[in-house]
Amino acid sequence: MQHASRTLPVVFAGVSDPVGAGLVDSLARPGGNATGFIFEYSLSGKWVELLKQIAPDVKRVAVLRDPAIPAGIGQFSAIQGAAQSLGVEVSAIGIRDSSEMERAVTAFARLAGGGLIATGTASAFVYSDRIIALAVRLKLPAIYTYRYEATNGRA
Repeated sequence: MQHASRTLPVVFAGVSDPVGAGLVDSLARPGGNATGFIFEYSLSGKWVELLKQIAPDVKRVAVLRDPAIPAGIGQFSAIQGAAQSLGVEVSAIGIRDSSEMERAVTAFARLAGGGLIATGTASAFVYSDRIIALAVRLKLPAIYTYRYEATNGRA
């Protein structure tokens, strides 16, 4: 849309890294005709805190993310920072291939003290039913980005 017109306002929804995606010049001075909602990565660190509140014995967290997109990288970085301050070990698990993800989460769950965080990426949404079923089956306390992922009788 930006190529079609540099004057017509373009509003994007839920873009995690508009600078990295080339939509704006910077967050402080976006320039151009694009604006919209930005996912604040620091909120991802709160997921670790919430997980520790609901499951105080969690010492290790598997973070389901898509490392090929900026949101997966930014969210994981914020999670690592929060986890370090809480003494929680973090393991990244790729989410682009559901079979590979299931094998990795199953292996992760073999040791006690584990928890799960499903980041707010498109892949996590696509596989949300599978992720929830996996967390329930493996008895992993879990945090999901969106409320509707954990409601509707699925979790």
